[in-house]
Amino acid sequence: MAELTLLLVLFVATVVLAPLADRIKMPYPAVMLLFGMALALLPGVRVPAIDASLLLPLILPPLLFAAARRTSWREFLDNRRAIGLLAVALVAVTAFVVGGVLQALVPGLPLIAAVAIGAAVAPPDPVAATAVAQKLHLPRRLRTILEGEGLSNDATALVLYEVAVAAAMTGAFSPAKAGLQLGLATLVGVLVGLAVALVARWLLNKLPAHPSGSALVLMTPFVAYVASDAAHGSGVVAVVTLALSLSRYGDKESAQTRIVAMAMWEIVELLVTGAAFAFVGLELRAIALEIDQPVGGLLAQAAIVTAVVIVVRFLWIFPVATIDERVRRRQNQTGEPVGWREMTVSSWAGMRGVVTLIAVMALPPNFPERERLVFIAFVVVAATLLLQGLTLPALVRRLKVAASGDDQDDLARDLMRRAQEASQRRLDELRDDEDVDSDVIDHVEDGAQRMWHAMGHPDTDGDGHRADEFRAVKEAMLTAAREEILSARSRSGTDPVVVDDVLRRLDARGTHVE
Repeated sequence: MAELTLLLVLFVATVVLAPLADRIKMPYPAVMLLFGMALALLPGVRVPAIDASLLLPLILPPLLFAAARRTSWREFLDNRRAIGLLAVALVAVTAFVVGGVLQALVPGLPLIAAVAIGAAVAPPDPVAATAVAQKLHLPRRLRTILEGEGLSNDATALVLYEVAVAAAMTGAFSPAKAGLQLGLATLVGVLVGLAVALVARWLLNKLPAHPSGSALVLMTPFVAYVASDAAHGSGVVAVVTLALSLSRYGDKESAQTRIVAMAMWEIVELLVTGAAFAFVGLELRAIALEIDQPVGGLLAQAAIVTAVVIVVRFLWIFPVATIDERVRRRQNQTGEPVGWREMTVSSWAGMRGVVTLIAVMALPPNFPERERLVFIAFVVVAATLLLQGLTLPALVRRLKVAASGDDQDDLARDLMRRAQEASQRRLDELRDDEDVDSDVIDHVEDGAQRMWHAMGHPDTDGDGHRADEFRAVKEAMLTAAREEILSARSRSGTDPVVVDDVLRRLDARGTHVE
């Protein structure tokens, strides 16, 4: 009962503090972390014991799915080189550098055990990265790279972490085996994610849009994660693949499902993220109490590791991003340029979070220097989230790295124009087919003009006896418009966030809930 009460307290605090964080221009994960640390100081507050093996499949799928649904395959493909250099190469470099530093700081600690902790603290948190990118209105390409890194790096980090932990416990480590395991895990994750997406699409065609369709969308990330994990694949990759695959699903049923699902995922993401980061703050006290060694020395070691994590990211991003930008220009690829200002923001946006927390909590009880390493990892999470998360908004404002609101407005207007043209073409096709009375077509067309220009609904009053015909023609028109908008997700240079906003308005008109 105490566990349920604590969870409810964290949920209520999230609901109250998230708007406050938005008002004061702070990432709400950082605010929730502070709340958890403050709550841990209250007498009588007991942190419940939680099975660490259940944390990843319970927390990670909804957070990854909620973040991944805001991007697209095209965004990933257009920036695959930059994302790969961060999500794969930088994670590996960070893991081994941190491992070397930890081995030097902790006498007698095996290098492979230190690398396991390096892998745990290597990946920036996908939720924190997404929250920062959305709230600070970063340029589209920079936002895509940060979100893509956050969604992809967990797969690299968790596979390397698992291999390193197994090697630390058995004494055997093979770099070739680790690379092969990462490749196979990624491939299996992609295949499982695509398979679950295909099944989900088929079921969405068969089930009522709400509540069954909405419930199905809520369940699919967990199914993809568990199925991929059972097949020895990457659950992270499976969930991201599923989210990207379902993002272009746009038939009549999904219009109603999307409206409910979008609101539902915003609520789930808010509550789970808030509770998870508050739990980090709570656990920090519990971990500190378990250690018999002087806290001062542990904090000094944790500060050194935190500095290494931050510095390695700067040392990697500036030269690598400069080379990548030159290659991109030579290939005449589209997208906003990345200069030193964008590189600085990207380097400073390396907050660690939930994945690091869950990974270190899952260390075996007899892992070398377990309590010390868990404490260090927790401090890295808290330090990066508070230091970088709280100062990043000021850095973005100082460097003036922000997307142009006019560009987004122009894109939204262009999408609306294309949707209107697609709907008009569909009406013309219906008129040419002569399967529908021309009076119905004309009446819907008149109403459609008012809908597009006045944000209203086609007016069918006065012709109630033909309401079914009006609704059918109107739905055909809106379906054509939705398909045109959804097709924009596969085109380079289109911001999926703007696409989703326009699509939400079309869905609302079609279901009379705007």
